[in-house]
Amino acid sequence: MTFFEWINTHNKEAMDKVRNICKDPNQQDDLFQSVVEQLLSKPKKINEIPDSQKMYYFIRVIRNNFNSNTSYYHKVYRKNQNHHTPLLEDITEGFADEEYTETIPDMKWVHKQLETFDWFDRDLFLLWLEMGTLTNVSKQTQIPLNSVGRYINKTKKKLQELWQRELGN
Repeated sequence: MTFFEWINTHNKEAMDKVRNICKDPNQQDDLFQSVVEQLLSKPKKINEIPDSQKMYYFIRVIRNNFNSNTSYYHKVYRKNQNHHTPLLEDITEGFADEEYTETIPDMKWVHKQLETFDWFDRDLFLLWLEMGTLTNVSKQTQIPLNSVGRYINKTKKKLQELWQRELGN
């Protein structure tokens, strides 16, 4: 049986296996479609596998794509989602009350407040805004990743406190 025929008959089972591996419902369909597309593009290799072994092969490819940072699925779907979080969401983290939902600081306010910070915290935070990830900042500055995370979180907390004070006035 060709892989095309096999996936048509075992579609529900295969999708259940994807759900077991990937718990995020937003990623399950993308992962499934990505792997099916990859396997359909190499029919000779998968068609040589006996029908009784195709599910195991499919599961192995799913796991490899989901867990590997060098897989096609990771590069196309997860890479940008994992590393870029909206700045306003990060700064306003902890402002879950309804009274704060309509009043979120804009970037002008953030930049104005950063002028009052010491050069290290300000420049590191601006570098993080520009580069998008803690890992990139760590590589660029040669500062350990944990330390970069600690400094960025400290700056975000200061910004949150300043914003809360401004709303209180």
